[in-house]
Amino acid sequence: MAAFRAALSRRSGRLLAFGIIAAASAAVGGVMTARGNDQPGAAAIPAVAAPGVAATLLVFVSGAVAHPGMYELAVGARIADAVADAGGILSTADPGKLPNLAALLHDGHQVNVPFAKGTSARTAAKIDANSATIDELETIPGITGDIAQAIVQSRTAWGPFASLTDLRSALGLDTATATLIGKHLSFRTNLP
Repeated sequence: MAAFRAALSRRSGRLLAFGIIAAASAAVGGVMTARGNDQPGAAAIPAVAAPGVAATLLVFVSGAVAHPGMYELAVGARIADAVADAGGILSTADPGKLPNLAALLHDGHQVNVPFAKGTSARTAAKIDANSATIDELETIPGITGDIAQAIVQSRTAWGPFASLTDLRSALGLDTATATLIGKHLSFRTNLP
């Protein structure tokens, strides 16, 4: 019985080692063949990412950046890449408390760029959703060119927005985006 366990242990060890080598080869883009690399006509097995290894990262960028929100970046990206994707650092950021822009990101990471003391997203003057131009709307964190254009088109076609809820339902905005842009918008409906 002891000899059987020893033989099984050696075989399991070899299978585990082969599995590790196969996964490593696949992870670095290698190709393995069904019969071995030295035999002509061997069927190639294309490389795939090892199970549980993501090709991209999902991170949340918040604080004093132009467009806070969720961003998908390549594995190996740095915090500077996430901040750049979010439109860059605002002038209201605290330069002494910036995150380490050279640090590597990991999936689920939150990158916060702190506002300077006495400033925040809330201290800026609100922009009226019912009279602002596309260019003015694009200055609001979370509003892309497409969203700004949709706001102007919708209010032109259907009249002014009464509230953030009205804007959200008219444009089909998700809760996070609506909450973010709602901090910067006012909704005057008694326009000339």
